[in-house]
Amino acid sequence: PRLRRCLIRKALSTRNRQGVKFDFPEQKDTSFLELYSLAHCSNMLKFLEESWDRWVQLGPEGRDPGNIHPSFYSTNNNADDVPPFVPTSAPLHRDTDTQRAGVSILGQIGFYCIDNLTPILASLKDELLWDCAVVRMAVQHSIDACSSSSSTSSNHHRFVSYAITTHPGHHSSYDSFGGYCYLNHAAMAARLLQQRASYSKVAILDVDYHCGNGTASIFHRDPTVLVISIHCDPAYEYPFHTGYADQKGAKGAASETTLHLPLPPHTHWEPTYKQALISAMETIRDVFQANALVVSLGLDTYDGDTVAVRRAGFHLKGDDYKAMGNIIGTMSPKGIPIVVIQEGGYLMSAVGQAASDVVAGIASLE
Repeated sequence: PRLRRCLIRKALSTRNRQGVKFDFPEQKDTSFLELYSLAHCSNMLKFLEESWDRWVQLGPEGRDPGNIHPSFYSTNNNADDVPPFVPTSAPLHRDTDTQRAGVSILGQIGFYCIDNLTPILASLKDELLWDCAVVRMAVQHSIDACSSSSSTSSNHHRFVSYAITTHPGHHSSYDSFGGYCYLNHAAMAARLLQQRASYSKVAILDVDYHCGNGTASIFHRDPTVLVISIHCDPAYEYPFHTGYADQKGAKGAASETTLHLPLPPHTHWEPTYKQALISAMETIRDVFQANALVVSLGLDTYDGDTVAVRRAGFHLKGDDYKAMGNIIGTMSPKGIPIVVIQEGGYLMSAVGQAASDVVAGIASLE
């Protein structure tokens, strides 16, 4: 994820003359527990904040070998190196009435983390603090732009804020993390936007190859946030258990504010993906009538992505990402804040240019 972030920034830097500007938080956002409690339970946030230090304090004798990430054994490490921390247990079907996290860190990680792909690392807390600051800044810039005449320039460019976070977030739910995701940045961005009365109806459009299952679960019962996820059919691809077209939110007021658009393996831009994206944007603009938009930008839809091809894969490439951005930008309701949040994307030779093309397309820089 750190290389992906650098490659995206490098690709965007070539567009400086087209109106792309960079802004960096002056310091880490130490209030991330407070901010992310807008989307997550406080106990999980406290675990993420304290878990590495507690793992270190256990010492070699207190660490269960099963809780050590397998990669630690395949690399050259010093005797004093502390290994990445992963779960060895998991709860039954999550039910907080009959199950709880306990006090042992070895049990807590199994309660909150859903897989062994998302380890606790030494750098994690620091990176999450910076991610929090980046997302908060992106949301604030978007709100400020819509509140001033600079939101639309004289040549009709749109103002778009792009939070290039280190870690993706769309698989993280209210009380669990996994799938390389720790905190749900898109959900937090939506809640920050909703703190302003004029942005009471927020749409989240997830274009990652994998279903934004964490985001959908957070807003499952919330009629004020529309979640649309365009992804590979979970019958064939992670997260497997959710993301089906008939899963439309809780009964009642929120029954139509989750829209899963699963696409078959080996989908191309024309005609399948393009039609799904147009349908999604029509729902955002005409049906839900959103007054703010968050885009979860995953780039693992790219042809040959190293994660996606293990089971299926899509075949978007090249100018498809410019077209994706153009559709999102031109079909968005006029004058609303648009915040893009970085999610997945693992083909390092393509991820920077693809990200740059999408964002430039949304902003109408092309």
